[in-house]
Amino acid sequence: MNLLLTALIAFAFGFIGSMPLTGPVAVMVFSESLLKRYDVALRVGLGAALAESFYAAMAFWGFTHFFAEHPLVLPVSKALSAILLMVLGVYFARWSPEVEDVKPSGDGEGMKGFLVGFSVSAFNPTLLATWSAAVAFLYARQFVTFTPLGALPFGAAAGLGVGCWEASMVGLLRRFEHRFPRRAMTWVVRGMGVLLLAGAVLSGMDFVQTFRR
Repeated sequence: MNLLLTALIAFAFGFIGSMPLTGPVAVMVFSESLLKRYDVALRVGLGAALAESFYAAMAFWGFTHFFAEHPLVLPVSKALSAILLMVLGVYFARWSPEVEDVKPSGDGEGMKGFLVGFSVSAFNPTLLATWSAAVAFLYARQFVTFTPLGALPFGAAAGLGVGCWEASMVGLLRRFEHRFPRRAMTWVVRGMGVLLLAGAVLSGMDFVQTFRR
């Protein structure tokens, strides 16, 4: 049951965390979809999802082996979660889409789009920091029990969540094309920013209560 819960949470993190159209992979998927090269766009997203699954598994495994055994990790993780969630929450609550035209990536057919998406995410070390923050938040809230075995389902489910969102975005762009509600997406992302701010407040309250106890 704990492994199932770990996988479900990782899937949710991967799916929801991929929604903001701010990263390089999102721009590539969006641009290829605008050119109606939906197959290439999907391969780019899936390649990025595979690379991100490795980062998620590495973050979970490293947290299990090097951090969770020390008593100071819990209060420190709460403080870090509050800070990171506050910064991200403020950013996404004020987020606006770029008004500039999206340039096509120029990828070919076949596996090239998949390899490009994988490479872009694989050479983006900030993903490790992002997933480390997510793992720190989970540990601070004590949602799951951390074990070395949990790194595998966590990474796989995280990658699946990312891939499902990328596929969903391509499907929506293909279905609605020029009628895609950009303004509505903007407010969805801003709403997620508000939720992140709420999570920051909760983590900050837990951090203060830890020292009171």
